[in-house]
Amino acid sequence: MIKKVILLVLIILLIISVISVFSIRHKKIFFPRENEIKIVNDEKIEKKIEQYISRLELFPEDTNSMVELGIYYFLKGHQFYDKSINYLYKAWKMGSTDIRIFYYLGCMYEFLKLYELAIDEYKKFLRNVPNDKEVIIRLGNLYYQTGKTEDAIKTYNMVLKIDKNNIIALTNLGMVYYNNNDFNNAQECFNKVLLLSKKRNIVEPRNINFYLGKIFFENKNYETAKEYLEKEQKIYPDNLENTFLLVKTYYILKEYGNAYQLIQQISEFVPGNREMAVIQRELKKMFKRG
Repeated sequence: MIKKVILLVLIILLIISVISVFSIRHKKIFFPRENEIKIVNDEKIEKKIEQYISRLELFPEDTNSMVELGIYYFLKGHQFYDKSINYLYKAWKMGSTDIRIFYYLGCMYEFLKLYELAIDEYKKFLRNVPNDKEVIIRLGNLYYQTGKTEDAIKTYNMVLKIDKNNIIALTNLGMVYYNNNDFNNAQECFNKVLLLSKKRNIVEPRNINFYLGKIFFENKNYETAKEYLEKEQKIYPDNLENTFLLVKTYYILKEYGNAYQLIQQISEFVPGNREMAVIQRELKKMFKRG
């Protein structure tokens, strides 16, 4: 009888421990990403900061409170990044293994243009969460910004191994290829983005049609270049670089009416571009004579 009772108690304890471990592992932690900052209202942020400061006054070595404070100061905005960094860094130095530390430090270092520090933090984060697409893309962006082109290409391809139809990774990879003069691979990436955008019924990302137009323009295929540049102009009329190239394309194709009409729309920006100023002058002469 005693053995049965002991066995029953052990079974109950085992069940309780399993439930506890399961609930801890599946506990939803507060982890808003940088693009989700607006989901938390200012009043809640202030209340949480007061709450965790009070807790730290009672328990000065409570690293969990330090991490939460770091996150809420991050959510308050750029002017509070110094406080956020201090709390998060202190928590890490005191032994916290909370992976959110690496994400937020990475975001703040990136904003402050401390790119090498940001790279280190993102790499720490990815050692714990290797398939986080957002952070892998952030890392790829920083590699490219710091001149590590091959690392950027490898990193964007890591995302595409996880999600072959990731539009952000394909777009960024295409731009890296383009700026590295690898126009074939760039074109392949951009065409995939156009196809995916059409399938998903979403607007193509900015510059996709522009870069495709540029590739055809540089290959002297002006008619095809015009098609892509006109698409970009329709979707993103504020893309001045695209507008300039479209004016130039019209001019080369002797579509002087289109060139003149478009250049008139951006006349305030023309003086800053020598080539556009020359084209504008020639077009004015033509239409004065006409």
